[in-house]
Amino acid sequence: MKKKILLVEYSSSTIGKIRQILHHKIFDITVAQSEEVARDLLGNFRFDLLITETLLPKSHGFLLSKYVSKNYPGTKIIIIGEKLKKVDYKDEAINKHGASDFFEKPLKEKELKKKILEVLNINEKDLLGMNESFDITTKVHKIPTLEELEAAKKKSEKEETPEEISKEKNNASIIEIDLD
Repeated sequence: MKKKILLVEYSSSTIGKIRQILHHKIFDITVAQSEEVARDLLGNFRFDLLITETLLPKSHGFLLSKYVSKNYPGTKIIIIGEKLKKVDYKDEAINKHGASDFFEKPLKEKELKKKILEVLNINEKDLLGMNESFDITTKVHKIPTLEELEAAKKKSEKEETPEEISKEKNNASIIEIDLD
């Protein structure tokens, strides 16, 4: 009965806050920091809930929400974001982009938790009755951004020193071919 949640957020404080709100072994949270990584994860794994920030690097949470509601209709969506003057993100998120709700930052913990439990069809009383004797922590998987993966790859390629390259060349087998 694990509930898999994809959290698309780059703010470590918001990630920590959501982890604190969902501190129970029933929740398995995967964190992606961009829409591109989120789409890749959605194509490979099933998620019960998507929680996405509105303003993402090189994208917008509403685009991701619309994509998920169209391609993964079983995945519920909650959008979170900064309060902007003269913009009614809540109405737009729910009526145009398939979200169940929109929450402004700073997040109101009780309201957000109540909504998450509601969209996942979990009764808070049921959470209290579950056996948590072995593991009461939420599993959180933080997926690196594509930029972080590329930087790590470049770093590992650069770490090979000229001495190591020379040593590898000297250790290479020499094969002589006699053409006579």
